[in-house]
Amino acid sequence: MEAKVARSAQSYEREADDLRASGWTYRQIAVHWQQRYGFNPRVAFRLAHGLTQADVAQRWNEQWPDTDTPKTAKQVSYWEIWPGPAGRAPSLDTLNKLAFLYRCSAGDLLGGEDHSHLDTAATHSTEPHTDRSSLTNVTPLAVAAIPGSVLPQRGVGTSMIIGAIPHRVTEQIVENLEALTDTYRLIDYREGAGRVTTDVAAHLRRMLEASNRTTTSTTHRRLLHAAGDAAQLAGWLAIDAQRYQQAEGYCRLAVSLAERANNRGLHAYSLGVIGHIHLHAGDGKAALGVLNTAQELAARGSPAAVRSWLHEAAGEAYGVLRQPRPGLAALAQSERVFDAVNTNTSPVWLGFYNADCHAARLKGRCLTRLRQPQVASRALYEALTLLPPNFVRERSGTLIDLAVAYVQMGQFEQACDVASQADILARRTGSERNRKRLRKLLLELMPWTDVDCVQSLYRQVLLN
Repeated sequence: MEAKVARSAQSYEREADDLRASGWTYRQIAVHWQQRYGFNPRVAFRLAHGLTQADVAQRWNEQWPDTDTPKTAKQVSYWEIWPGPAGRAPSLDTLNKLAFLYRCSAGDLLGGEDHSHLDTAATHSTEPHTDRSSLTNVTPLAVAAIPGSVLPQRGVGTSMIIGAIPHRVTEQIVENLEALTDTYRLIDYREGAGRVTTDVAAHLRRMLEASNRTTTSTTHRRLLHAAGDAAQLAGWLAIDAQRYQQAEGYCRLAVSLAERANNRGLHAYSLGVIGHIHLHAGDGKAALGVLNTAQELAARGSPAAVRSWLHEAAGEAYGVLRQPRPGLAALAQSERVFDAVNTNTSPVWLGFYNADCHAARLKGRCLTRLRQPQVASRALYEALTLLPPNFVRERSGTLIDLAVAYVQMGQFEQACDVASQADILARRTGSERNRKRLRKLLLELMPWTDVDCVQSLYRQVLLN
């Protein structure tokens, strides 16, 4: 894992060097990466300097030596996870020293909620270098261009009422429809499937109804692809609600649309989602059969992100089948292919996998299935460090995986602690999938039911 982190830090350092050569400050780079990658400010400033957590600890100890209690990478990780439940709040002295190392102000490292939109004088943004790839910047503008659209204000609600698609479907209309799908995807990450399931189904239906009204063959293929993306998203939403038959129906539709659009990557990915449905059902053999077909399809001309993701899923399938050797080989292949992932060429619908936080999260989950808990816990802690705080469902799932790793190591008190945090987040997003995983975890804790922390977790998960 350390080699992966070092590679990632160097990769960010190269990107930062390019931006610095264009005249960007470290502050501008950090703000840009917070928007683009969802980092919290302490992670963003560290990576803007191309540093690992160990590098920060080393520089701290060189600048302020303390032979009795030298700083460690683990302490840096605690500061970066905060304000998450597993983090530790940095003191003012700590923030001042980190600001010295990162060439910024202590206030830059705090982050927190932004309520500047309540200032009636703040009618125009003056932030430099706005990132058009950020969904939070682009999609509200793009969605507003769809006739009849009503956008929710942040924190008010998530329902989007979209009027009929115009009779002539142009490239601009399809682009706007794609942007709306991205908006639904982001809301799902933040607030859960229940917030957008109905809207996504209606959105998909409108695109299918308009598929014979495109102005050119190129626009027609793009609309088919956009509908396929919405269909696979609907499949994931159904998986989260444990409606697996419905999820497979949506994914079969996505496969058909991807074939008609001649999009091999989306075709392979949609098959991979079907493989995940089998994984959720605990059928490793069926999952592996579908994933092998998807890998064969993806081997010819699909983005590296798709191929890497499919190898990781295969590793999980081998874990379900209790075959650790091919599972670890599949995971190693996933990491090799991930080195070739390029954010500029990866599809938007697999954009989450471009980020190191999700690669680490999936690696940790795969390793728990392969019963490699110590290595898994390191990957999962790294994922918790990097995951944006507002990706609530992913944080909940990562905490559940970490609890599983603790159970495998026989550390039941730690397992109960992180499982309790995961349950709170799972309830916030209404994720039936994660609630079911927590109930399954309780079965693993049955040997310790006479212990107070286990009894408390049972009451929290089952009775509240």
